[in-house]
Amino acid sequence: MKKILTSFLLALSLVTISGFDASLNTNTSSLLTKQKAMTIMSKAEAAEINEGVAAPDFTFTDLATGKVMNLSELRDKPVYLNFWATWCPPCVRELPHIQAKYEQYKDKIHFLAISLDGEQAAPAEFIPAKGYTFPVGYGNEREISRAYNVEAIPMSLMIDTNGVVKAKIVGSMDETDLERFIQKGL
Repeated sequence: MKKILTSFLLALSLVTISGFDASLNTNTSSLLTKQKAMTIMSKAEAAEINEGVAAPDFTFTDLATGKVMNLSELRDKPVYLNFWATWCPPCVRELPHIQAKYEQYKDKIHFLAISLDGEQAAPAEFIPAKGYTFPVGYGNEREISRAYNVEAIPMSLMIDTNGVVKAKIVGSMDETDLERFIQKGL
């Protein structure tokens, strides 16, 4: 009788555990499916900015003049748009090359370096201290980063007079690379 009762309890335990395990697998599978769907939605919500795509408009403050502007106001010439930060060594290494190209092309191209420092004071102090004269802006860092899907900096874009992205690169450029990049937008 003990063997039958023990066997019955063991079988009942196995059935219960198996049912519980199957329900866990179903719940886990359902949770993973939901997580994957949320990840896909998040990636889909963030715009993928590539060549041929309209550049999202945004508002920024020109740090030299204090003037609040929109990117769309710069449609009379192509735009070299750069996302950078003072705490980013590759960004800082790229700035002298941007300055050189600004001096060379400022009559043909709008230059705009948007700081993603998290606060306006850092770039407002850094740029004049280094003697840079190209336009630097500051705006809502989160909105701009999301609109342009900025995942790494420096990131540069060439935008034509119709507001369409002609070229995009993520990573620092030297002066030769920057020249080739700018030529894509002229």
